[in-house]
Amino acid sequence: MLSAKNICYEIESHPVFSDVNFSVSPGEKIGLIGPNGAGKSTLLGIVSGTHTATSGNIIKDNIEIGVLPQNLQDWLDSSVHEFIETVTGVKNVKDEYSKAETVYAKSPDENTLVLLCDAAERLGHFAVDKFDKTLHKSLKKAGLPLSLANKEIGNLSGGQRTRVALAAIIAARFDLILLDEPTNNLDFEGVVILEKYIQDSKAAFLMVSHDRRFLRNATTRIIELLGGDQGVNQYNLGYDEYVEARTHMYSVDMKRYEEHRLAIKSLENSARERRVRANSANSGSRRTSDNDKLNANHRASRASNHMASQARSMEVRLERLKNEAPHQPQPPISLDFLFQEGEFIKKRLLTISDVSVAYTLENGTHQVLGPYNLSLDGGERVVITGPNGSGKSTLIKSIYGSQKIENGNIKFGSDVRLAYIDQEQTLPLPEECALENIRSLAPGISDKDAMHLLIKFNLPKESIVSVAARKLSGGERAKILLASIAAINANLLLLDEPTNNLDIPTIEGLQDALKSYRGAILLVSHDRDFIDGIGYDRKIQLDLDKQ
Repeated sequence: MLSAKNICYEIESHPVFSDVNFSVSPGEKIGLIGPNGAGKSTLLGIVSGTHTATSGNIIKDNIEIGVLPQNLQDWLDSSVHEFIETVTGVKNVKDEYSKAETVYAKSPDENTLVLLCDAAERLGHFAVDKFDKTLHKSLKKAGLPLSLANKEIGNLSGGQRTRVALAAIIAARFDLILLDEPTNNLDFEGVVILEKYIQDSKAAFLMVSHDRRFLRNATTRIIELLGGDQGVNQYNLGYDEYVEARTHMYSVDMKRYEEHRLAIKSLENSARERRVRANSANSGSRRTSDNDKLNANHRASRASNHMASQARSMEVRLERLKNEAPHQPQPPISLDFLFQEGEFIKKRLLTISDVSVAYTLENGTHQVLGPYNLSLDGGERVVITGPNGSGKSTLIKSIYGSQKIENGNIKFGSDVRLAYIDQEQTLPLPEECALENIRSLAPGISDKDAMHLLIKFNLPKESIVSVAARKLSGGERAKILLASIAAINANLLLLDEPTNNLDIPTIEGLQDALKSYRGAILLVSHDRDFIDGIGYDRKIQLDLDKQ
């Protein structure tokens, strides 16, 4: 169906990834995972044709490939009907057929007839004549009313837009569908709908995702893009089997790496010993007759030359051994250092009383959410749930102060040290580097401590002081925010989809760290494994119908 052969992608002669080889068979459901910055989204672009590989080839049969967007910001002036018709390829196929029909009418010959037949075949493949029926079915499956079809996307709430993106996936008739973090910002019900659709679909899927339960439920194979010159690891298994295989592979790779390191050390010691003995033999002498002295010096010289030759031979082997050194396996990320051991604060940290929040849609329409009532004590962890558009993020923003409240009151307890991570991993200084941002988020931190924290979070050393925050990936920005939490020793965390854009090892490290966190957590998340992994005291359900 499709094969990637020796794909390499470079930026300014620096390999983002290289030696990437894999294939996709009909109907396969493949999860594409890997560390932040490894180039997963870029690889999807190369497969779809929106990016050009530095070298290598994408070889494909006569298949239709489609990329379904999750961000609808570029479609605000389009109706839902226009958006779905365009991104599913239906509009393009209709336009192609119309052009082929016009050309054939002007010049009816064998070549134009073939073009017309090809265009007609694509009409059938994309079920163009049934599009309206397909659109209505997809909207219904996505939990949206049919009346939305002719509404402009700019007039929809954020929750409705998320479901429209889901409807587009359901309506698509591509042979291979590419998805980049499709569960970001979907509510629980939406994720389940997407999983069920992918499981039942005859199409093949290649999906970048960090959502472990989604990968477990929706994929049958895992491709791990390692970045740099390391190519990919492929696991012809489901996600749980991948985790087991990854753990085993780490143990095997670490054993091989340690054995190689010990072999180098042993050879270095042997070469050094031979070199020292050679020098000693060459300089050694004793008081004896001239004849004996000559013979002794000759024997010493031969011994010295022999040991020097052995030393040189060992040094050649040593150089070869160093050049053949395997990559050091990346150990599981540990964020145990994230939260300092401090005094457990049991008193009330937050009280929200009859708070209402208003926000304005792109068309100028005002919408009021609330009223909200909530209290949070030290050590408590509360999860806010509800369908898309019910106001989960709006509530978090109003608590932090970035969203103005219309009515009610928000009161913090004394000695509250607040930290906030939003869905977009927003940093205060987008034009400044990581170091300047953490200094802004944690006033008083020394440059040395700030650098130490950022390095602990695996931020590339070269980008800490030289790359503007706006040029960093979402995962890299999230790591700066996490480092700031450690820097201020926060005792109240407001986390709005904190796992968005984080790679799986970092999510697992954050999850383990939050398990032992002694402060309070107010969490909005669609990541079911993450919620269950850190634990919670209670859930608060926001009801869309009561807004």
